[in-house]
Amino acid sequence: MGIFNKDNNKQSDNKLIDVPIKAVDTVKTIRRLFLVDYENVSDAGIVGVDTLTNNDTVIIFYGSKVKSVAYDSLIAITNSKANIEHLKAEKTAKNYLDFQLTTYLGYKLGKETFDEIFVISKDSGFDAVVDFWSQKKYTIKRQDAIVMTEKTEIISEEKPKRPYTKRTSSTHSRTTRSSRPKVVTKSQPKKPRTPRTPRPTVTDRQKSEIRAALKNKELNAPDYKKIYDAFASSDTISTYNNKLQRAFDNEKTSEIYKVTAKIFEKEHS
Repeated sequence: MGIFNKDNNKQSDNKLIDVPIKAVDTVKTIRRLFLVDYENVSDAGIVGVDTLTNNDTVIIFYGSKVKSVAYDSLIAITNSKANIEHLKAEKTAKNYLDFQLTTYLGYKLGKETFDEIFVISKDSGFDAVVDFWSQKKYTIKRQDAIVMTEKTEIISEEKPKRPYTKRTSSTHSRTTRSSRPKVVTKSQPKKPRTPRTPRPTVTDRQKSEIRAALKNKELNAPDYKKIYDAFASSDTISTYNNKLQRAFDNEKTSEIYKVTAKIFEKEHS
């Protein structure tokens, strides 16, 4: 009996025990590509960039017309975990930036794999790009911001058409109008026109001094006209500066104001 029990113990020691293996859940990583036409959507287009992950890639296309970025947008870009690229279109020809964005999209898809693609622009011309890559079985859409809000509609969706209403015959309306008695009204005497206030102008001497001060600034005739108008229609130096700001960009305004402010102050002292 002792030996029997011993053999049984050995058999029990060598017996394989099946241990259930827990299933491991695998989560697929979604890779997204955002191509931003910044000249078209400006700061509103990059709303939500700070909510992206390191699996996202954002490429911001901008041109020479972009002189500044809102501070809130700069903070959002800096805090974003996404891989962000900045591409500048050096030239300003028509659709120059659009063609660069389209070409770079094909370049990226040839090198990397993305699960979702977003073209951030209000320009409906990019719908041709969306249609092309959709036919190639890519998940792609156009919208006006990186993260859409409830108040923002996706631009690529088709808007409902207005219902067609059949026009009724105008015979009855013509008959009705012709049967109405004509009402003769006496013509009112015309009011005399108020004389226009003469437009402020600068003297030839002032023009000569302004042109001499700005001779190296590469300005054209329309630019000088804007300067003359601002000079003549301003009562204070701050008003003159504000009108220059409305007529030119910041850099050009600074150059013009710096060399003409003394002339203005001398004439208005």
